[in-house]
Amino acid sequence: MTALHELPTPPGPALLKVLEYGFAPRTFALRHARRYGRTFRVRSFGTDTIFTADPEHVRRLFAADSDAFSTFSVVTLRGLLGARSVLVTSGGVHKRQRKLLSPPLTGARLRAFGATMQELAERRVGELRRGQHLRALDLGTDFTLDVILRTVFGVEGAEEDVELRTLLHALVRDLPRIAIFVPQLQHRRFPPWSRYLAIQQRFDQWLARKLSERRARAGAGDDVLSLLLAARFDDGSAMDDGEIRDQLLTLLLAGHETTSITLASCLERIHRHPAVCERLRTELSGSHTPEEVQRLAYLSAVIDETLRIDPVVTDVTRIPKQSFALDQELTVTPKQLVLVLIEGLHHDPELYPEPASFRPERFLERRPPPHEFAPFGGGVRRCLGAAFSDYETKIMLATLLRQVDLRLLDAEADRRIRRNITMGPRRGVRMQVEATR
Repeated sequence: MTALHELPTPPGPALLKVLEYGFAPRTFALRHARRYGRTFRVRSFGTDTIFTADPEHVRRLFAADSDAFSTFSVVTLRGLLGARSVLVTSGGVHKRQRKLLSPPLTGARLRAFGATMQELAERRVGELRRGQHLRALDLGTDFTLDVILRTVFGVEGAEEDVELRTLLHALVRDLPRIAIFVPQLQHRRFPPWSRYLAIQQRFDQWLARKLSERRARAGAGDDVLSLLLAARFDDGSAMDDGEIRDQLLTLLLAGHETTSITLASCLERIHRHPAVCERLRTELSGSHTPEEVQRLAYLSAVIDETLRIDPVVTDVTRIPKQSFALDQELTVTPKQLVLVLIEGLHHDPELYPEPASFRPERFLERRPPPHEFAPFGGGVRRCLGAAFSDYETKIMLATLLRQVDLRLLDAEADRRIRRNITMGPRRGVRMQVEATR
């Protein structure tokens, strides 16, 4: 137990610390943990940032009410996703939004999307040919976009598919990543941001037409867009078009790339460990419905172990609205930013013996609590799309492993780099199709 002023403070220029964390979060987390322990602080730009990978601190943060904290995404993501994105709001507004947004992304509604996801996975995998070279990240990107177009936006026609796919590709591809880390650049005077706003405006125009068409159409659809149009808050009010736009943009940018990176990382890990691949194929032998695939224990363990070693999002940030006790002696105030080092938590040898080893069995032997395993964050701000992402990841992996033999083209592991708020494989995990079934 340590008072705030007693926390170790790594020496050296704060800017270099920020850059090291931004571009090499695992190296930063593990190096500082060895030298300073699970919790330390860095003072930068006049603010104390408390870095922690202490499970007790994480438990308390995740157990806190949403009114206790605001989030750093208010600063970094407001201009990108909109002021009413569920990733930006906090307190009562955030609770109200989560209650409305959860049903289309979980439970029975998610299971109803399973057949569509399976159809789209089989179509993508069926296009692969023996000898073909591919990047697993591209395959995952195409598949997750397929899923978004059908299940979120309800796109059916080929012409509309091409139009929206082009727009969504541009929204992901042309995002000026530096503007996320330097929010001051989110201004029209910064040319890359100005160009990005033009893409957003094209998306807004497309969505306005789509919303008008949906309201004029008799009968409700079963895609997420239709469900949001029909949803009502407790007071009977509906989301206006601006709020629907912010939530759809959030689902796209927060859910699309994270899932495609997860798929690529899983494929690399599986194919670097032949015994894992063989055990998975044994588990997947025979016919499984999409819902049965979700219950396959070893497949779940492989995905969890991949996300433990290679979390796509590397931190959870909280800004206390009032003094908050991380433990009996360490209290943070609104003058501090608390940053949970997911990389440090997931590679803690006390929690995960031999943390660098890829061993899915550890998730069959013990299910870690949320404050020890947090690839999707935790508590009242846990990622709303976590179940959706897990569902489509399992379906695509199961389809690929049943129908295609793949081989990695690079002898060395694909180094992870900062893509925006995510970390992903630099080369995209290059593979070759060895055989199809």
